[in-house]
Amino acid sequence: MLRVSLTVALAFCGAAGARAGNNPPTGRWLTPAHDAVIQIAPCGSDLCGQIVGIALPTPNAKMPLAWAGQPQCGMVILQTSPTNGAAGATAWVGKVLDPRDGSVYQARMVLDQDRQLELHGYIGLPIFGQTQVWTPYAGPAPAGCRLADAAGPVTSKNG
Repeated sequence: MLRVSLTVALAFCGAAGARAGNNPPTGRWLTPAHDAVIQIAPCGSDLCGQIVGIALPTPNAKMPLAWAGQPQCGMVILQTSPTNGAAGATAWVGKVLDPRDGSVYQARMVLDQDRQLELHGYIGLPIFGQTQVWTPYAGPAPAGCRLADAAGPVTSKNG
């Protein structure tokens, strides 16, 4: 149903290369599989990510539930704090939650020079993780947390 789960859980990074300075990665982000939109916003001195859009298989499909039985829509699935990254840029480190099974992973995120969010999630050591790139979400705020229903494909600002 929803691939946000491990996709999100294994989503945070510390990749080499130019960084987007110290700008925080706030805003709405489309996951690589285009199946979810995550809103990243300040929560105190940290950044938190909340599921605000989910691609469903049909317009009448029910919203997926999290491991504890509550709706995935609106769940806060990541919380990160700023830290110094490569070349003086800010990185954010913290935790990310898999909404399907409740697993919590360590996480690191940075913006690249093209303002794409590089995410790396891992267990224990960063070498045991996976990196993904999320793109800024260009669509309207998902009504009722539903992405594109029958309106066509979900797109990022980068295509």
